[in-house]
Amino acid sequence: MAFSDPQLPPPSSNDPEPWSEGDFAPIIAFLRNRIGISLEAHRLGLLQARLRQRLQAKGFPGFSLWHDRVLKVDPAGLGMQLLIDLSTVNHTAFFREANHFTFMAERLSPAIKEARGVVRIWSAGCSTGQEPYSMAMVLAETIQNLSPQRVEIWSTDLSSEVVATAAAAVYNTREVTGVSPTRLRRFFLRGTGPRDGSYRIVPEIRDLCKFKRLDLRDPVWPLPNDFHAIFCRNVSIYFAEDERMQLLNHLAQYLRVGGWLAMGNGEILPGVPASLRKFAPSIYRKEQ
Repeated sequence: MAFSDPQLPPPSSNDPEPWSEGDFAPIIAFLRNRIGISLEAHRLGLLQARLRQRLQAKGFPGFSLWHDRVLKVDPAGLGMQLLIDLSTVNHTAFFREANHFTFMAERLSPAIKEARGVVRIWSAGCSTGQEPYSMAMVLAETIQNLSPQRVEIWSTDLSSEVVATAAAAVYNTREVTGVSPTRLRRFFLRGTGPRDGSYRIVPEIRDLCKFKRLDLRDPVWPLPNDFHAIFCRNVSIYFAEDERMQLLNHLAQYLRVGGWLAMGNGEILPGVPASLRKFAPSIYRKEQ
């Protein structure tokens, strides 16, 4: 992340203490009003620490000055993207929340076998790619002759940084912990020499997944509106409570009748759209 060296003004007696909560307040307001991200207190604390480390390395003496000299000057520029990348980093892992992948194998795979035309699945909030690649692996294990002409896994995230990481499909030893030896042998290429300790997803799985940046707060999503399944797990935590129902309604519009929506197991939802019926904890189906 590059910034031009700012011409720093002398401090004013009215300025808040550098790196204080008051100094951080403009960043919180920018997150909420310009980006639409609402973070819980512990996540704000993590963002504050990460951002302070970045700004100090660039010679900025406080949050509010960076806000005035970078965010206010170019609200849609690199400063905004830095905030997105630092605030939306979320824990992820291969086959996280295993009940959803059991559901895929038992319910979704048989439906895909019988479907005509392309089956589309969406990982909304794909982070660094473990979720969509886990989906692809489960489908490859349960459906013969799987191909991009048969199944498309659309994978989106707000952060350009994590989307690029996901598309690269390279993971270290720690990140593949929990992947079974059988799956490691079948679905990963192990690095050798200078790449020892790295694992790359095999082409047959990579080719099923397509990645792009997408802000779920945008009024229009440039995606198909006939998904057979949408995984939007642990994404609504970044939305204010009054916005979560809007998100659910919008997601339901992109599901075909009979399609499935999976939310995070620990998410607290304000309700669900009338078109959705609860099938199992955190799993819903769209009806007529």
